[in-house]
Amino acid sequence: MKKPIYVLGIDIGATHSSIGIVSQKGEVLSAKIIPSRAPGLKLPERLLAEAEKEVEKFQKTRKKLTGIAIGSPGIVDFNNGVVIAAGNLPELFGAPLGKIFQEKFNLPVIVENDVNALAMGEMLFGVAKGQKNFVVFALGTDLGGGIVIDGKLYRGAHFIASEFGHLTLDPEGRRCVCGGYGCAREYVSGQGLAEKGREALSGDGLALKLVNGEREKLSAKEIFSAWKKGDIFAEKLIEEFGKRLGALIANVMKVLDPELVVLAGEVCRQEPEIINLAVRWTRHYYFPLPSLPEFRLSKFSKEETILGPIALFLVEKGYFPEK
Repeated sequence: MKKPIYVLGIDIGATHSSIGIVSQKGEVLSAKIIPSRAPGLKLPERLLAEAEKEVEKFQKTRKKLTGIAIGSPGIVDFNNGVVIAAGNLPELFGAPLGKIFQEKFNLPVIVENDVNALAMGEMLFGVAKGQKNFVVFALGTDLGGGIVIDGKLYRGAHFIASEFGHLTLDPEGRRCVCGGYGCAREYVSGQGLAEKGREALSGDGLALKLVNGEREKLSAKEIFSAWKKGDIFAEKLIEEFGKRLGALIANVMKVLDPELVVLAGEVCRQEPEIINLAVRWTRHYYFPLPSLPEFRLSKFSKEETILGPIALFLVEKGYFPEK
């Protein structure tokens, strides 16, 4: 009889992080969401404390954990388990998460870019099952990407191969957190859209009325809500958002020629209509071919994003395909 495999997964997001335990078959046995920003302990310490609680609960079932898998935003040195840089979460800069968790739990630990990991989660448990050449665009507070070629994750020589959020969309654009100018995440992300709305929206627009005119409280949610209700000011912003997204996807497709494009992240979860914008504007900027690759929306909930790093753990440690 084969020994059952259980893995603790952590998916770190710019706004919220998910922690839980998953079986080899992708069954989520427990999961919780915590804010990524909070007073008191720094984020790595809070993640460690929350992980300890989950492990203690799991141990009461008399089952054993096989390992720990962590997905982090930013540039991640997979080989050494270190977060090199994470623009929206400075507490993670240089964090040796692999070492920290391995020393605490005495278990194998892998650390990977969150969207890279998500791509493997989609291939094993999600909408990319059966696909071997695809890309993932994750639109949340920030913008991330993942690339799978011939069924394998592609990281590049310096772990930055799929930093779609930092491809230049406007050479004369505003300064990005990475130090560059006109990066995609400044336009195609929840935060980017909100910042653009705070700058450009008229006080007569519905989106600002939804936050009682308090510009600093405006988020992508209100802009999309106003757009769906026919507000002309929000419509202009969303059309520009769609153009930028389509141009970005078309550029990536021209390089990688994927068979599938997966749209993921909190913005896509909350606003599934975004897939229509993406297809329309990608077609506009892509080659005049009869058809585009297929576009699919991720079906993972925020709690289920831990399936990404866990899927990668299963592949990297040789547990998938099942032996």
